[in-house]
Amino acid sequence: MLTPARFPAWLTPLRAAFFGSLLLSLAARIGGTINRDGILYVDTARLFLEGGFGAARELFNWPFLPILIATVSQLTGLGLENAGYLLNALFMAGTCALLVAGASRQYPAAAWSICLVALAMPGVNEYRNELLREFGCWFFILLSFWLALRWSEKPRWASALAVQASVVLAALFRPEAAAMLPALIMWQLFEAPPGEKLRRVLMVGGPAVAGLTAVLTLYLGGHLSEGRLAGEFARFSTSRFDAKAETMSLAFIEYARGQSRTILFFGSLALVPVKFFSKIGIFIVPLAFLLFSPQARATLSRFSLFAWGFAAHLLVLAVFVLDLQFLAGRYAGLLLLMAVPFAGVGLWLLIQRYPRWRIAMIAIAMLIMLASATSLSPGKTQFVQAGAWLAKNASESPRVYIESGRAAYFAGWKHVGGSPLTDHSLLTEAVRQNKYDLLVLEVSRKETDIDLWLEKTGLEVVQRFGNPGKDTVIIAAPIAPAQRSESMTERRR
Repeated sequence: MLTPARFPAWLTPLRAAFFGSLLLSLAARIGGTINRDGILYVDTARLFLEGGFGAARELFNWPFLPILIATVSQLTGLGLENAGYLLNALFMAGTCALLVAGASRQYPAAAWSICLVALAMPGVNEYRNELLREFGCWFFILLSFWLALRWSEKPRWASALAVQASVVLAALFRPEAAAMLPALIMWQLFEAPPGEKLRRVLMVGGPAVAGLTAVLTLYLGGHLSEGRLAGEFARFSTSRFDAKAETMSLAFIEYARGQSRTILFFGSLALVPVKFFSKIGIFIVPLAFLLFSPQARATLSRFSLFAWGFAAHLLVLAVFVLDLQFLAGRYAGLLLLMAVPFAGVGLWLLIQRYPRWRIAMIAIAMLIMLASATSLSPGKTQFVQAGAWLAKNASESPRVYIESGRAAYFAGWKHVGGSPLTDHSLLTEAVRQNKYDLLVLEVSRKETDIDLWLEKTGLEVVQRFGNPGKDTVIIAAPIAPAQRSESMTERRR
């Protein structure tokens, strides 16, 4: 089927997943540029080294990954950025290996197809070139699942505590990972042998539920009114949703205004399946093949822990989109990882059903794996070019307005404070008050009226750096009043 006899004996699906993932991360890193979130984590790590935890937390209120980056940098001698990418690569390789180890433990015959799907999943691979917290979160969630599967064979308190500790570590990267604790409880509630349910549920979830209850009590008591956890708990409030629905209703015709909450509710929730199906790509075919096959019920039973994990994260995403009406592609990554065992078994069944198409199926999956992890495009070179220009022709100062943090990063500036103004009218007023001598603007290809805005604001383009995608970084400076008056007179003539 999918187990080549000529492979060396040491090349198991687990090892192939780990080392294959490392190679994909290396390929994705070559020629890539750091993402916005990555710059935030590197800057926070730098502040941690300079001023400790308090300084780091002032910039980013959930600084576990930056602290880890700083620690690895000190231990290895690598720069902060490279230390972060090394962590990402190891976390992602561990995630793939644990996913294959856990899934193949339940379905050994499909181990190689699960390995292939794990390495080729488009909605996961496309983020390998970015520095993100998700990788650490995914690793510890999959570690908790692997430990849980082993624990279910020989239930012991030490093993149960290790499962919960792994979820806690995942939550240090992304707090919403705590939703996997109810998933573990529901898994045992339905899968534990008769007479063992209560004991096993208490083992795998009791201490964690007690901890969550304590945190919730502190929040309700007003002791966690600020910070990241307070923000996460605030998502469950309906007041923000109602306010948005009320505002949105003003744009509706009179007969539809009473339905604004319903429209916003279901319209927001629709983002989740749309993002999932767009990110799973062609692997929806083996997934659908499994779900509509006679083996669907048996496979769901074998992978019930992954199914509960899928359901738990689905609820997390539902709360998120109802609060913000926004969903980044990487937020669906955990859904995709939970779907990998099912898609892998579906691919194995497809190969069994259509053996003549085996080579074609494997080739398509490998092409998708390479295409989603690597890119032949020149990348976002405008930030590198703008950074080089700034390093040579300007110096970091409060008189320089930074909208493009990536350009400042490549200039070697330690720009870590002052969020850019999202309202152009505020920036226009700041320019008229002579607050800035130079502006570094990040312009999307969708902003077609940028030149008109520059002219109205009294700014001239000093340098413009673009990429083939037409996104640009513009270095602009205020026009002197006399020069501006002369320019207006010339235009009138």
